[in-house]
Amino acid sequence: MDIYDGSWKLISYDPETGRTIWYLSDNQWDVYRIDYPVSQILDLNQACAVSAGEKRGDWQRIASVPLSVLRSSHLLQAHSEGDDQWVSKWLNNRDNASWRTSEGCV
Repeated sequence: MDIYDGSWKLISYDPETGRTIWYLSDNQWDVYRIDYPVSQILDLNQACAVSAGEKRGDWQRIASVPLSVLRSSHLLQAHSEGDDQWVSKWLNNRDNASWRTSEGCV
């Protein structure tokens, strides 16, 4: 049984992450679309941010970022290269606040 979203055909589904990969062909081009549901991550991040003030200790998670955003924003590359200043700037940017799990500055 094939599943379609309009003209897009579902070719892969990961039940653990909810990621879906869709395929579309117009006989000239093959196009793939990857969808990542992020509402659960955003809800969890918000809940973590609310309870962050209650935590004590040396270690605290500061962000939860989907892999697609991690790669497309160059955050993964900066982290891999040890560019802590760029990573901090990205995490402290208000546009990326929804990925933070705690308040304050990194």
